[in-house]
Amino acid sequence: MELQRSLPACERAPIALLAISYDTVDVLAGFAAQPGIAYPLLADAGSTAIRALGLCNEHVYAPHAVYGIPHQDHHWGVPSPGSFLLDEQGCVRQKRFEQSYRERETGVGMLEQGCGITSAVHGAEARAHTAGVELGASLDATTYRFFQRLWLTVALTIAPGLPGYGQPSPAGCMPLAIAVTPMAGIEVGTPRVPPPHPSPGAGLEGDLVVYEGKVAVSVPLTFTQEGDEQTVHVTIRHQACRATDGLRPSTMALSLSVPAADRIARPRRR
Repeated sequence: MELQRSLPACERAPIALLAISYDTVDVLAGFAAQPGIAYPLLADAGSTAIRALGLCNEHVYAPHAVYGIPHQDHHWGVPSPGSFLLDEQGCVRQKRFEQSYRERETGVGMLEQGCGITSAVHGAEARAHTAGVELGASLDATTYRFFQRLWLTVALTIAPGLPGYGQPSPAGCMPLAIAVTPMAGIEVGTPRVPPPHPSPGAGLEGDLVVYEGKVAVSVPLTFTQEGDEQTVHVTIRHQACRATDGLRPSTMALSLSVPAADRIARPRRR
């Protein structure tokens, strides 16, 4: 259903979306009919294509034992979950696979982080502003599931004439930094921070690297516990520099709450 919700954005791109599994045609037909999946599902009974692509998870029984899943023969041949992104000539441009077979990416995450396409579907959002900076943060899904990877995007719009320090910064100055508060149930990955660009001189000793205009930082978050609503706390540190001096550094904090998909309360009947 994650990919089904992203299907309209794929069609507008346009991107052809399809999925392959080791299930039979009959099993996939029944699976697609229930939630109304409209993109092609390819049956690779016997895992012939899965093995040819090197995707067969030959260690599936070891993690199953850790998670208390009984040993069953039909689990053999299950592929490692992930995605190949192909260009118009059919060449693989990106492989998006995780070490843990349980960790899954959202459809929005695949589109935005993999294909660079902005989706109209997002989860919780929060906004703030300080001198010279408009700030927004959002998650790429409205809910989370056990071992699902969501992406937190922090977007800054920096006012003209007030570039922000990048890394490395002059002594005593604060470069742009994004940090998520550690908490149980969420594994925080390495932020994807775009590189700053040189700004020679700028009235200070030596050359500077700075951020200007629109800047987007993405942080992967893996939810490793089931059950309750989680609140993501993110801190953004920024300092603007002018032609002759630097402004005071600013620290902004935003919070975004995301409920568990299996705990959303159903409407009460009247």
